[in-house]
Amino acid sequence: ESCLIALLFFSVVQHMQTYRALRSLTPLFSTARLSVVGGRSFCSGFGDDLEENTFNVQNHQRLQQLVRSRRYEQAQQYYENLVRQGIQPTLTSNYIIADVLVKQDKDDEAFQLLESLKQESSFVDARIYNPIVTAFAINKKIDKAEDLIESMKQDNINPNGGTYSGLLRGYASEGMMEKAVEIVTTMTNAGIVPNQQTYFNLIDGYVRAQQMQEAKDVVEQIKSDGGMPTNQMYQALMRGYFKQGDIEAALNVLEDMKSSGNELDVRIYNTLISGYASNERFDDANNTLEQMKENGITPNMFTYSGLVRGLCRHEKFDEALETVETMKETGVDRTRQVYGIIISGLIKAEQPQKALDVITIMKQDSINPLSFMYSDIVSLFEKQGDETRAREVADAAEQERESFLAAKEERRNNRNSQKQQGDFGF
Repeated sequence: ESCLIALLFFSVVQHMQTYRALRSLTPLFSTARLSVVGGRSFCSGFGDDLEENTFNVQNHQRLQQLVRSRRYEQAQQYYENLVRQGIQPTLTSNYIIADVLVKQDKDDEAFQLLESLKQESSFVDARIYNPIVTAFAINKKIDKAEDLIESMKQDNINPNGGTYSGLLRGYASEGMMEKAVEIVTTMTNAGIVPNQQTYFNLIDGYVRAQQMQEAKDVVEQIKSDGGMPTNQMYQALMRGYFKQGDIEAALNVLEDMKSSGNELDVRIYNTLISGYASNERFDDANNTLEQMKENGITPNMFTYSGLVRGLCRHEKFDEALETVETMKETGVDRTRQVYGIIISGLIKAEQPQKALDVITIMKQDSINPLSFMYSDIVSLFEKQGDETRAREVADAAEQERESFLAAKEERRNNRNSQKQQGDFGF
């Protein structure tokens, strides 16, 4: 029967292809533990328990923070320093460091990591390979991910749900949805039951490909099979409709979510606020923000950054800065990302002096600007024919950089001096 379904699966048009494939599956909506890696989620669920001598939550958060800010080399150094101190990596940290290496195009080092994991493990199975497979798949190197899976099979190592999940995410992120659906079929044929994350990856892929009906069909199929779509799935649908400017459809998803018994959480509110703002519905965005607080849900940095992004998209820079002030008043951490959104918007609007003013505000908030922020401003002054101002900004940026490096070196020397005193019992 399963073979017949698989044959029928590819005999229909693309729209019905997904629907019938999902009808043939028996979804298991498990509560597998998810590890957030670089802003993305990976199923771990392999007893990745933290002990005193392993990477802890703070270590993982620091790594993720460095990855999100694209400081990949620093992330690698941080990881390697911990390992040298005898801190044992976890499955989560393996996913992070593999992602970091591949993002830097250090593919050879990623393969070396795999060999090291194999040598250190008493039993080699798919869990050893999965971080590397996933890293290649989600960083536009799907061919290498596929080759690695073939290598696994040749070594008589069967791919598991984590292997296929990583590959599916890679296909979905590239818009290769037929391949992504094939992975779901391959999983079921191998006796691996897709879970919530599998279906979310499928929905998210369709949304990215702007195939909203197919994404909606997956959600409807989950419901008809007796499952309960997650907030994450509804969030992806809403985000897709907002991106298309179809606010009515996005709000219909919200109502569907409520009727299914799902409660609104901070991510759903963030999606609503960001969606309204991106479509220039600022009154609705602010009303939703107030409603969010009335319902006892505290806005976070992502709440405000979505609003700031929408304001800057429509060149409402003063309102964007007022939003940053609101963040200060309410105790929400400002980040380089929030200021970066405003600076990028001003650069796009060709307002270099205002962008420079935002950098000043940013530094007053104890956040150091990145070098490209200055270089973009310098380039814009040059484009506008103001060579004098361009040189002034470039010189000031260089002086600031030298001061920063000198202070950093001084801190390093102080730490080394304190360590030496401790070693000698002073």
